[in-house]
Amino acid sequence: MRTKSLECLHFLTFQKYRIEYLQENKKMAEKSDVIFACVKPNVILPALYEIRSELLGKLVISVAAGITLNQLQEVLLSPTRIVRIMPNTPCLVQAGTAVFSRGPTVTDEDISMISKLCSTIFNVFEEIPESLINAASGISGCGPAYMFLIAEALADGGVRMGIPRPLAHKLAVSTMAGAAAMMERTGENPSKLKNDVCSPGGSTIAAVHALEEGGVRAAIMNAVRAATIRSEEMSK
Repeated sequence: MRTKSLECLHFLTFQKYRIEYLQENKKMAEKSDVIFACVKPNVILPALYEIRSELLGKLVISVAAGITLNQLQEVLLSPTRIVRIMPNTPCLVQAGTAVFSRGPTVTDEDISMISKLCSTIFNVFEEIPESLINAASGISGCGPAYMFLIAEALADGGVRMGIPRPLAHKLAVSTMAGAAAMMERTGENPSKLKNDVCSPGGSTIAAVHALEEGGVRAAIMNAVRAATIRSEEMSK
């Protein structure tokens, strides 16, 4: 479903993959069994309310941050089935992470179908209690922004020390990707992997000491907390 006009690039993509595009949300809802409500939090409730009759008994999947299952259920008619998913932007490159919570009428068969639909874009797709979804969003939903900021800072540090920016950027991105791959493939605790790199009296432990002096650990933890609190505020 949509709340604004379709961009030309999206329309061409739909044509390429023979995806039917409908101008009206009501017609879309009438012809669909599963509806992904990928709209902004401030418009999702009125947008769903307008088509709630057409959604009766169907499966609605919301990706709107801060909008609870109860809020969604209040504007939809029973027995509409509702799932709340919190994805992140790496799904655009088939490397996404998502958590989800289901409404009381959603079946295991519904979840299995959603998992299959999303299997090509999410590396991680985990069900959690809705009480934890805002905190999880503070890690995975907002996390890419933290990683981009860290990558930018790494590259800036290289430029500061005389490395050309294109090379500094390439080194930063490759290093972050490699470190993530090591954590995933080895299953080791990040603390152990960090300690393995820190030789006694070496340059890495000196760098880690500088990061700790700068409060990087607390800053990242506080970022997750701030994101969680903001999501909770949006749901009120």
